[in-house]
Amino acid sequence: MSDSKFAEMPSDELLVAYLDGELAGTERARIESLIETDDAVAARYEFLSRSEMAFYDAFEPLLANAPTAKLEAILSGLDSPVAAEPASRGWSRRGFMAAAVGLFFVGVAADRGFLALKQASGDHAGDWRAVVAEYLSLYTPDTLANLASDEQSQSAQLKTVGDRLGISLPLEAVSLPGIALKRAQVLQYDDKPLGQIAYLDPEHGPMALCIVQSSSGPHSPETERRHGMNVVYWSDEAHGYMLIGRNPTDRLKDLAEGVRAALAA
Repeated sequence: MSDSKFAEMPSDELLVAYLDGELAGTERARIESLIETDDAVAARYEFLSRSEMAFYDAFEPLLANAPTAKLEAILSGLDSPVAAEPASRGWSRRGFMAAAVGLFFVGVAADRGFLALKQASGDHAGDWRAVVAEYLSLYTPDTLANLASDEQSQSAQLKTVGDRLGISLPLEAVSLPGIALKRAQVLQYDDKPLGQIAYLDPEHGPMALCIVQSSSGPHSPETERRHGMNVVYWSDEAHGYMLIGRNPTDRLKDLAEGVRAALAA
């Protein structure tokens, strides 16, 4: 299978429509060809095809609050060969995926659904670093590439995260040399806020600095490896931190030490 760098990635809605047998003719053949010849498309299709995952249970709280009329208007305006579905079917997989995309558009990050999914599946061990590593392993450079990255927006996002976690997060303190900061957002794990600051390294791809409130006391930085990524984690009197990415361990340790010192200043 080739890695077609320039092939256009089909939308999740289109891949789910193919999965559900709702495409026909030329469009079905095109998607089938992409799955067979493009590694990225094949990986995304494989993820979406795991129907045994508890998507509905995990996203039920989000779907209950979804702006249904707005989502239906968006879907009705899509130029897609997907056949119309009877209303009596309720939330099909296509409808679910479209709602998830719509929720992202109105400001609800899809990462929250993944964390909810892990809790719904029975993961109550409190190992937040394992959960973060698992969902970050789904990120590609395209996940972060087109996000707005002006300093005013980033500072506002960091203030929101800091306010929820009770910590000051100046932009200069959490900036990484030579690596673009792309987004800061508040997620939730085990009914507690989890701050995520996402970066895009031009060489090694997505990275994240994640922060939770913690009462375990100060601990010096340690390293581990999870889901093919390196992790540096530490804590202070009130918070736990992890910096995760595919960067070499020594480089990640240097970056983590810079953030640690800046936040403690």
